[in-house]
Amino acid sequence: MRLPKKELFSSLFDSHYKGLYNYSFKVLGQKSTSEELVQETFIKLWEHIDRIKTDKRAIESFLIVTLKNKIIDAQRKNAVRTKHNNSYFSTKKLEEEMDTDWEISQQITQIYDTLPPKTVTIFQLSRNRGMTYAEIADREQISIKTVESHISKALVAFRKGLKDYL
Repeated sequence: MRLPKKELFSSLFDSHYKGLYNYSFKVLGQKSTSEELVQETFIKLWEHIDRIKTDKRAIESFLIVTLKNKIIDAQRKNAVRTKHNNSYFSTKKLEEEMDTDWEISQQITQIYDTLPPKTVTIFQLSRNRGMTYAEIADREQISIKTVESHISKALVAFRKGLKDYL
């Protein structure tokens, strides 16, 4: 004799909930997601209970297959969400780095604009071309001490102007 739908469902819920939850939690490691997926599994059981054979094996098979499919779907959704979040945060970080690089570039330009042209030339020969102080002194026909003075003046300006970025 077959039990009424509500009694059958209640009996199945009581006997299978804990095992399904434990399996889901073991796979996912998340309490709330596991509870949600097991609840969805029982909702699907309720919707299809009239079409399932009432033998124990058929019902257990239905519950396990349904839960496994729900877990797989949840993991896929989570993977897609993670991928999009990573992409978003990666893009956001890149934008912030580009903004910072742009700000630094603008600040460097402003610092160069505040320096005397001779200091800029000497500093760029040292830093951009890698020339030694002696090579710069020879090229510009000034003393090494004068080169050191110009470089020192430029470094002070850059340290002061870029202190927020260092």
